[in-house]
Amino acid sequence: MFEIEESIELKLLLGQPVSLSGINIYSPLLKDIVSVGYDKYNHALSSLLFNKSRFPDLKDLKESNFDLFTYFYIHDEAFKDAIEMASRLMFRDEIILEVLDESPRFKVGDFFICSENFSDIQKVIKCANKVPDTSDKEEFNPANSKAKEFIDKIMGDRAKKPQKKPVSNLHSLISGLSWKSPNINILNISDLTIYQFYDGYYRLENIDHYNNIMNGIYSGKVDSTKIKIQENTWTKIIT
Repeated sequence: MFEIEESIELKLLLGQPVSLSGINIYSPLLKDIVSVGYDKYNHALSSLLFNKSRFPDLKDLKESNFDLFTYFYIHDEAFKDAIEMASRLMFRDEIILEVLDESPRFKVGDFFICSENFSDIQKVIKCANKVPDTSDKEEFNPANSKAKEFIDKIMGDRAKKPQKKPVSNLHSLISGLSWKSPNINILNISDLTIYQFYDGYYRLENIDHYNNIMNGIYSGKVDSTKIKIQENTWTKIIT
């Protein structure tokens, strides 16, 4: 089974593409996400990460994720447009559906996405975009209203649920990191990839947490015997 290794995360941290089955997979730049629109980016990303297990009306079908992905690409114009945008963002290339000996595959550059590598490519895309790898049992929670409308269209689910007001969004996170970081500012933050951006945000959060713990220990307000310092260090692995 394909797993995300440290070598993949190191490439993404330094803004380099990850090559899988000959296809280069990129973490999109913030400025490119803002350029196409954050809602459209989320729509494109959720489409490319299609998984039938997230849809009650689809999860019991015998067709594979790739089969259904291909079906919606052919029959749903909005889905097709979202995949084509996702390809430009994630692969920096166009995607073209081809059928060879009745077997569909998607050509990206000189290489192909097919049923054999579809799941592995999705795993790298999740990592590159800092998407949590939730279990199949969890209900899909689209990141924005456009994605929700898209999912409703496929599922035929028109039930409306009250939405909790978010305490933060991409705008507030960009603003926070820009003014908090000593090296990143509002003028250059757009050159970060989405992977680098979230890594930087959570790393600074962790550094602040560590500093607060150490200040508490030095001031006598925190009992050092109850704190595992190594589990709270600046360089801890952030999942």
